[in-house]
Amino acid sequence: MTYQLKVLQQSLEQEEAEHKATKARLADKNKIYESIEGAKSEATKEMEKKLQEERTSKMKVENLLLEVEKQCSMLDCDLKQSHQKLEEVYRQKEKLTEEVKNLTLKIEQETQKRSLTQNDLKMQSQQVNSLKMSEKQLKQEINHLLEIKSTLEKQNSELRKERQDADGQMKELQDQLEAEQYFSTLYKTQVRELKEECEEKNKLCKEMQQKLQELQDERDSLAAQLEITLTKADSEQLARSIAEEQYSDLEKEKIMKELEIKEMMARHRQELAEKDSTIGSLEEANRTLTSDVANLANEKEELNNKLKETHEQLQKVIEEEQAMAMTKLQFEKQLQCERTLKTQAVNKLAEIMNRKEVRVGAGSKRGNDTDVRRKEKENRKLQLELRSEKEKLNSMLIKYQKEINEMQALITDESQVRIELQMALDSKDSDIEQLRCHLASLNIQSLDTTSIGSGPDFDTDDAYPESRLEGWLSLPLRNNTKKFAWEKKYVVVSSKKILFYNSEQDKELSNPYMVLDITKLFHVRPVTQTDVYRADVKEIPRIFQILYANEGESKKEQEFPVEPLPIGEKSSYICHKGHEFIPTLYHFPTNCEACTKPLWNMFKPPPALECRRCHIKCHKDHMDKKEEVIAPCRVNYDISTAKNLLLLANSQEEQQKWVSRLVKKIPKKPPAPDPFSRSSPRASMKVQPNQSTRRPSRQLPPNKPS
Repeated sequence: MTYQLKVLQQSLEQEEAEHKATKARLADKNKIYESIEGAKSEATKEMEKKLQEERTSKMKVENLLLEVEKQCSMLDCDLKQSHQKLEEVYRQKEKLTEEVKNLTLKIEQETQKRSLTQNDLKMQSQQVNSLKMSEKQLKQEINHLLEIKSTLEKQNSELRKERQDADGQMKELQDQLEAEQYFSTLYKTQVRELKEECEEKNKLCKEMQQKLQELQDERDSLAAQLEITLTKADSEQLARSIAEEQYSDLEKEKIMKELEIKEMMARHRQELAEKDSTIGSLEEANRTLTSDVANLANEKEELNNKLKETHEQLQKVIEEEQAMAMTKLQFEKQLQCERTLKTQAVNKLAEIMNRKEVRVGAGSKRGNDTDVRRKEKENRKLQLELRSEKEKLNSMLIKYQKEINEMQALITDESQVRIELQMALDSKDSDIEQLRCHLASLNIQSLDTTSIGSGPDFDTDDAYPESRLEGWLSLPLRNNTKKFAWEKKYVVVSSKKILFYNSEQDKELSNPYMVLDITKLFHVRPVTQTDVYRADVKEIPRIFQILYANEGESKKEQEFPVEPLPIGEKSSYICHKGHEFIPTLYHFPTNCEACTKPLWNMFKPPPALECRRCHIKCHKDHMDKKEEVIAPCRVNYDISTAKNLLLLANSQEEQQKWVSRLVKKIPKKPPAPDPFSRSSPRASMKVQPNQSTRRPSRQLPPNKPS
């Protein structure tokens, strides 16, 4: 038992020693583990900090990448805009080339007209020669008439002598008649005495009867002779009266011929003076036309030079855009490489962390530190490369953005210059058209004056009454919103354009303020009180409205942006025959344009409709009853491309004249909208200056089903 106890004590002591050794080992191991875990926790904390910093840097890089992508999209949009603008510039170039061709054709026509005028001058010189020949013939006829006059005067003198002889014979015959009458009275008294003595002297009576018979026979013969002489005297008197009448007629004819000769000479002198004046005016017009042609040729050369410069600049822009595209591709490749490197670095760091967690007791502290330091160095290098590449990219972006802004400014300046040149060309075209009309009127006047006849002369001033219209009109100012303020402009209407000048000096200098294309006109009408309720009542009869397309306007001043219409606003419109009717009520005097009945009432106005495009007004019953009295809309395209303009004339008669003339010039079909009128979706919309300043009419609710 003792032996067993000793053995057990020895085993216990051994076990206690082993237990102490194991405790010591465990304590050493715990110390080692605690030191490893401390180092590990510090390394993990540092790695977590670095990971957070890398995450923040990653977020920043991603934000920068998003900004770069946004800027790239903006650059793409700008590239598209520049492409569209380039296409517009090419189209404008083609238009300008066509206009140059038209101008060359016009110049050729002017040369042809000049040759025609020279031929007309030759014809007129031939007519002058023919007139001279006719004048010589008239002089010969006058000499012949003078000879006839001398012969007639000789005949007249002979007839006067014969008349004097006949008068002397007549006097003698009258004396004989008086003597015979006296003797007849004596014979009668003697017969009476003889009758008394007849009874006493019958024999004597018979003798006396015989004598009386003889005397009666003589008396009869004398009476017959008297009758013959009287008839001769009457015939001579008739011949004399006929000769006097012929003489008076000849004198009248002579006077008429002299007057006609004088009139012919005066007309001939007037025609010669007028022809000289027309020749001088034609020469002056020819000089002015040659000077205008030279100016137009110079302007054409300048425009060609400018077009060449713009073409070169556009080529430079295209090359720069290609270089920008190449740099953009390079930057995109660099970004992809950086993204791949970043993902690889993050994956490597994750693998290292996972390996550290798995390999807790493996490896030594020095190896882990060297790996971490190596990874940190690689990460720093990558961060430095990222920063340098970002700085380069930002500098390149700033540079290209500046270049794009400069190119946009150049393009805007060139477009403004092109608009001004186009306006100047339009004014020159109107001046050339005026000169052509003047030349045509002068040709008509020369043709009218060369025709020599007794018919009435026709006025040639109104040969082209409808082709041109000039005068002073007033445009509204937008500064004052409470009242209408007007600004006077000198307006010229040609066959193709409506030109607005600030003064007549600007017209002479071909410097218009605004130009409207007549082919882009839609509607011209006088306004009512509802259209311009802020205007003065006395001015309303003198105001009229022009509705035209936006692309038909050329103006020097820049327009102001306006907010687009709301998207849900179009749902309240009633579409019919191209109209977009708005339900409204009128409390001011207005009439229906479909049936000409009153459309207003002070207290209970009837329901009405008004088109927001062409501003036609009609009863709502016409729409409900589906009557065919409403005319189709004259403006059947987007309202954002249409404008209206108010104009004030000096009097109501002038307003009616302007409206009637402009209505005749409106094209039958409205123009098609330009698909390239908007440059880009980011471009701001231009002003649609609704200068009518209409009163906001009260809208009715939509129709409810009955």
